[in-house]
Amino acid sequence: MLRLKNITKTYEVGDTSVQALDGVSIDFRPHEFVSILGQSGCGKTTLLNLIGGLDQYTSGDLII
Repeated sequence: MLRLKNITKTYEVGDTSVQALDGVSIDFRPHEFVSILGQSGCGKTTLLNLIGGLDQYTSGDLII
């Protein structure tokens, strides 16, 4: 099982902070097929990078 609890991800760009994810919580059940859909720039790739271990989240818990 994979569980995300209140995940946030903030990128620092110069003096500006860009919040890519803001309090995302979701549970994935075993053997479940999931699609992540949304408009451009909504955080889909950021979420997948966090789940895959390619990036670190700013706060929250990722439980595997």
